[in-house]
Amino acid sequence: MNKEHFLIELKIYLKPLNSQQQALILNKYETIFEERLAEGDTEEQIAKSLGKPRGIAEEILQEFDISVPEKRIERDGWQEIQPVVNNDYYYEEELEHPYEDPYRSYERPHHNGFTRFCQIAGVLSFNFLFMFWIIFAFIMVFFAFWLVGVVFLFSPILGGISVFTGFNDGAMFQLFASIFLSGAGIVGLLILTPLTKFFGKCLQRYLQWNVRVLRGEV
Repeated sequence: MNKEHFLIELKIYLKPLNSQQQALILNKYETIFEERLAEGDTEEQIAKSLGKPRGIAEEILQEFDISVPEKRIERDGWQEIQPVVNNDYYYEEELEHPYEDPYRSYERPHHNGFTRFCQIAGVLSFNFLFMFWIIFAFIMVFFAFWLVGVVFLFSPILGGISVFTGFNDGAMFQLFASIFLSGAGIVGLLILTPLTKFFGKCLQRYLQWNVRVLRGEV
């Protein structure tokens, strides 16, 4: 089950709620999909981890003291749901088509040929003339810092070699200096690790945005 099918089925089971309540809940789960997609999960993995839409909807409807009886599956594959509502709850009749209201935002926008050409040309030009060099510079900076941090981390090996090859004041100074550099390397790597992960996530989201633009989803 992908994101679109998950949200459609959830909307169907949430029909006893009014449109505003449905929109808030659906926006919440759409945000969950977007965040986890940015982290590298697939739509199928996210939907499987969230659970069945009917179970989610039943838990939500219980908070409103609403029960949804099981109904047979119609020929078109959609399940008919007739809500049972208590006397003090107002039920707002909704349109039957699952793509109405908030689901219209999931449809891919339609652009003419000239607009698509401008989008693709603009994105490619912007990346080649500007973003490519910035991303390349950041990658080189991170690579240099990681290289220096690793060298600092293993610097006591060189200090130990200098002590064993010739024990003197200069060798001892090199050993203590290498130990200090090793500590600085550990601290530097601890700082670089979250920064590198953050840069990777930003780069991943930017690449996903480029793919969406090139596919005409924006």
